[in-house]
Amino acid sequence: MVNILSKDEVDSLLKGLSGGEVATETDTPVSPEDVIRYDFTGHNRIIDTRMPVLDMINGRLCKDFGSSLSALVRKMVEVSVDSVGMVNFEEFHQSLPVPTSLHIFRMVPLKGHAILALESRLVFNLIECYFGGKASEDVKIEGREYTAIENRMIQNVLKVYLEDLAQAWRPVYEISTIYLRSEMNRQFAGIALPNDLVSVTIFKVGLDGVSGLMKLCIPCSTIEPIRNKLRAEFPVDELEVDMGWKELVQERIKDLIVELRAELGTGRITGHRLLGLTVGDVIQLQQNVNESLVAKVEGVPKFKGRAGVVMGNKAIKIEKRC
Repeated sequence: MVNILSKDEVDSLLKGLSGGEVATETDTPVSPEDVIRYDFTGHNRIIDTRMPVLDMINGRLCKDFGSSLSALVRKMVEVSVDSVGMVNFEEFHQSLPVPTSLHIFRMVPLKGHAILALESRLVFNLIECYFGGKASEDVKIEGREYTAIENRMIQNVLKVYLEDLAQAWRPVYEISTIYLRSEMNRQFAGIALPNDLVSVTIFKVGLDGVSGLMKLCIPCSTIEPIRNKLRAEFPVDELEVDMGWKELVQERIKDLIVELRAELGTGRITGHRLLGLTVGDVIQLQQNVNESLVAKVEGVPKFKGRAGVVMGNKAIKIEKRC
C-alpha cells in the first residue's frame, strides 16, 4: 500500500517547516572551505589520465637514453622517471625557470608540436663532463646565450634523445621525430593555448652524484588519436623486445644451410609390381607435364616452379610461393 499524505498532513508539514519545528538540512551552515571551485574550461576533470603503456614507453626510453648519454659523455649516467602528470599548458609554461634550454619538435604522423626542456644546470654539467670535467652542484647559471661549442653539444644530446624516443615508441606506434628549433626564453615556446591540457613527464638525470631535470611536454590533443593504444594493457613481452638480439638472430639465420628439394612428381604402385621392377620399366607419375613442380625446404613446401637445365645441371625456376 502506498503512503500518500492527506491535505491536512501536507499543511501541517509546511507549517512545521516555516515555524522551525521540523529540522532541515539548510539549518547547518556551509563553510567556504567546503565549497569546491569547478573550472568549466579545464579538461582534466573529464579525461582519464591512466595510460600504462606510456609508462612502459618512458621506462624503455630511460634505459636507452641512459646508455646513449653514457657513451656520449664517457661517464655513467642514470636516467629515471621522476613524475608523470597532466596539467594546463600555462601551468607547465610558468614552471620553466629562466634560462632553460627548450627544444621544439614533432612526432610525425601525430599532429602538433612537443617540447623537451633541459634544466640549465644539467646542460652545463653535461658540457663539463663531455670535455673531461666533473659535474657539480654549484653551477653558476649566467644570463647569457650558449656558445657555439655548447650549442653543438646540446644538439648532440638532443639528437640522441629524439632517436631513442622514436625507438621507445616503435613497439606501440611508429613515429618519426623531427627537430624544429631551440629557444632559451619560454615566451617563444608556445605550442598550445594556456588552457590546453598537456602530458608532462619529468626525467631525473644523475651524473657524478649530481642530478638534473628534463621535462617532456606533449599536448593531449597530439596523443588523443592513439589514446586507446596507450590505455590498453599492452603485453610487456612485446614492449621488451631486444632489437639488437633480434637482428643478430636474423643475421645468424641467413648463414644457415638448408636442404632444398624439388619433386618431379609422385605415383602409386602395388607391392607386387614393386617387387617385379627391372631396368627400363616406366612408372607413370600422378603429375601433368605442364604442371609446376613443388620445391620443399627441409620437407616443407615453399615454392612452385618449372624444371630445366642450367650449365648442364638440372635446375628449377621459381615462379611463386606456395
